[in-house]
Amino acid sequence: MTLRSILMRISAPLRRRSLDAALDEEVSGHLDLLARDYERRGLAPEQARLAARRDFGGVEQMKETYRDRSGLRWLDDARRDVHHAFRTLRRSPVFAGAAVLTLAIGLIAVTGIYAILNAFVLRSMPVSHPEQLVSIGTGPDTHVQIPHGMSFVDLQDYRQDRSAFDDLLGYSVAIGGLNSDNSTERITMYGVTDNYFSMLGVQPAIGRLIQPNEGRARGDAPVIVLTHEYWLSRFGGDPSVVGRKVRVTGRPFTIIGVTPKPFDKAHTLIYPSAYIPLWMYDDVMNLSGESILERRDNHQLWVLGRLRPGVSLSQASASLQVTTSGLAKAYPSTNKDTALVVVPETHARPNPNIGPVFRVAATAFAALAVLLLLITSANVTNLLMARAVSREREVSLRAALGAGRGRLVRQLLTESIVLALCASAVALPIAALALQNFQQGFAASTAIATLRPDFSLDVRVLIGVLGLTLLAGVVSGLAPALMAARADLNGALKSGSRGASGEPRAWFRSALVVGQVALTLMLLVSGGLFVRSLDHVRRVQLGFDPQHVVVASAVPGESGYDPEQRSAYFTAARDRVLALPGVERAAWAAWIPIATVSDGGPFWLESRPPRADEQPQNAATARVDPGYFAAANTPILEGRAFTDRDDAQAAPVTIVNQTLAAQLWPTQSALGRFFVLEGTRVQVVGVVPNGKYYFVWEAPRAMAYRPLAQNTPLRATLVVRSSRPPSELIGDLQRTLRFVDPAVFVYDVRTMDQHLAMEGNGFAAFSIGATVTSVFGTAGLLLAAVGLYGMMAGRVSQRTKEFGVRIALGADRRAILRDVLGRAIRLASIGIIGGAVLAAFAAQGLSALLLDVSPFDPLTYGLVAVVLTSVCALASFIPARRATRVDPIVALRAE
Repeated sequence: MTLRSILMRISAPLRRRSLDAALDEEVSGHLDLLARDYERRGLAPEQARLAARRDFGGVEQMKETYRDRSGLRWLDDARRDVHHAFRTLRRSPVFAGAAVLTLAIGLIAVTGIYAILNAFVLRSMPVSHPEQLVSIGTGPDTHVQIPHGMSFVDLQDYRQDRSAFDDLLGYSVAIGGLNSDNSTERITMYGVTDNYFSMLGVQPAIGRLIQPNEGRARGDAPVIVLTHEYWLSRFGGDPSVVGRKVRVTGRPFTIIGVTPKPFDKAHTLIYPSAYIPLWMYDDVMNLSGESILERRDNHQLWVLGRLRPGVSLSQASASLQVTTSGLAKAYPSTNKDTALVVVPETHARPNPNIGPVFRVAATAFAALAVLLLLITSANVTNLLMARAVSREREVSLRAALGAGRGRLVRQLLTESIVLALCASAVALPIAALALQNFQQGFAASTAIATLRPDFSLDVRVLIGVLGLTLLAGVVSGLAPALMAARADLNGALKSGSRGASGEPRAWFRSALVVGQVALTLMLLVSGGLFVRSLDHVRRVQLGFDPQHVVVASAVPGESGYDPEQRSAYFTAARDRVLALPGVERAAWAAWIPIATVSDGGPFWLESRPPRADEQPQNAATARVDPGYFAAANTPILEGRAFTDRDDAQAAPVTIVNQTLAAQLWPTQSALGRFFVLEGTRVQVVGVVPNGKYYFVWEAPRAMAYRPLAQNTPLRATLVVRSSRPPSELIGDLQRTLRFVDPAVFVYDVRTMDQHLAMEGNGFAAFSIGATVTSVFGTAGLLLAAVGLYGMMAGRVSQRTKEFGVRIALGADRRAILRDVLGRAIRLASIGIIGGAVLAAFAAQGLSALLLDVSPFDPLTYGLVAVVLTSVCALASFIPARRATRVDPIVALRAE
């Protein structure tokens, strides 16, 4: 068979009308020739036509044979089945609409989750051989249990061993203002090692990229590479931008090239606008004395490695461990207890710090979405089972006319698949719109980076959703199709409406309801646990009072201001804000809680300096204004707050929290004592309560505050406490700060409550988890109620004669009500018990995502069981009440 004949046969169903017309014409021609032949033999025209038909044989049978030979029968049958399915569903618009909308609910959920998984996990990095890339981190922090990055100095040592890797690269996030044509825009950049682009195999769109050995030495000409998107948005895609001079945080840089468009999506969460050599990172971030290039304990780099062909993950990890052991012996003070974490690059998304936690959350939400899809499929199965009762005579008649069971099952399955495809046509636009809104709400320029995940429905998502749609159609329709095809033909034809399959359908529909209730309980328990976690995290002792507080960040350093000018700006801005109506306190802080994560600084007692083989303890550190503790409403437990006298000329002082004080002086007061903090001898002048600094779920950690005036930062955040509603103060605060100095970039002006709600290391993760699981649980609850209502309504309808007889014989209508309600409650109870067992087993996987809540929390399980039982009872009450109102005369007359 030639390729042309194969294509002709495949396309035959699409050309059916033209082929049938040609076939009719050809058959008519043959009949006319035979008829004329008989007329020449002496027959009359009418007799000649009858003789011709007898000789020619069955016309329709010949046409079917011809169609089978000219096309693909199964494809033609599928076309007819689809056409018949649409005609059948058009005759039942209420049923079709209910089934489509029900399935659409589940498909919207799985489409949304799948698109998010695709954006963060499934989509390949647009580089050469992305499957060879692995992420390398240094073991989890005991406070937050997430992997950290690697120091630049350690990275250089690891790069010496090439037995398992072609190479290793490092990169870190930098924030700065890019000034071009006297216009400054704050952008996110990646400081990258010189081999970043060469290792990934990226070629420039125009110009060139950062090359190996470029910018290795301080004093080298600063260069910058723009991303394709930023090149288009900021410079209009002008090719002459290559070689142009711009200023980044007040320093001159030369644009040397633009990355290709596909590389814009190389990073799944933090989208940079530009890349600079890592050796210039210190200059951009103004890290005097905190060099990312020199400190072995500065673990700011995210590291990727490219495996050599044939090297497994375990072999690569073992190879790195040799270097790790050597570094631990050579530098025990910084590397003694280092543990490497080596995972595939896709496992470190959306960024290496939260990759492991994200994968647990993504798996949990994907499982919950599949549970919701199963509930919707069960609901549609129930609808199809109820509809099958009214179609028993039709199906039996088709079987009597010669249709085989397989043919009947295929036809009925086609109907359920068509329903599922219609549901996906409804679900995809809604999911796309919801994802677009979520993406816009998710995207925000923060103090750390620009968050712009891409949740678009690309080909991978559409293919995956299509597969799930077809699966949902088969799952929904298989059981009803099999039961309909096995119906008692004689009984169905005699009764006209109800065959012998009523009882099997009854138990199967009951089983479906039990399954729905069980799955719904799992969804509700998951939602309840997340809501309880959110409640706990909102009541955690933060160490400050976020109520009636507005924060605003400013970066005078990016305007080229020296420390004295920055100090003058901070003072002028603070004083003018304090003059605003309703403002009670205002103070600058180089860092505010739940904003950024850093390694902090080492500390020790003067009398007990760390040994050469000992790693010193680390404390979180922050520089704050004298009025910061009053503005944050943080009480001073001992000593005093900072004053204006704690300036650059005064002796170094610090205020510590209870944890740091207890670690250094467990049985004595810390007040007035000295210790070494970040290499500087400081005196404790105050003690404050413990709080949450980097993560709201972290264990107590050491914290030390330093006066802002003793080392004026490049950027700071103004903390303002007001008696006015915070939302009213935001506009006044923005205008005031811009009035003080229009050249200073001001950003992230929002309430402290908004700050906590938006930050991923604050309430955001718990809020998203609680919202998603609550929506899934509520949808499952409604669907379970509808399923139970439909099943009980069908049972009451089938038992109408029974109820009529019982009422005629004097049965108490309340007994009938108890009978119907009792059956519904029994089914719900079985589902609740089974669901509780399954939920207890599944909830163990959520334990890593919960805060101060047990996965077996009895309050959550109890409340969910009560709510689910109440809803099921309410859903069953209407059919039960209808059963008590059956008129015996009407019921018996109808039978």
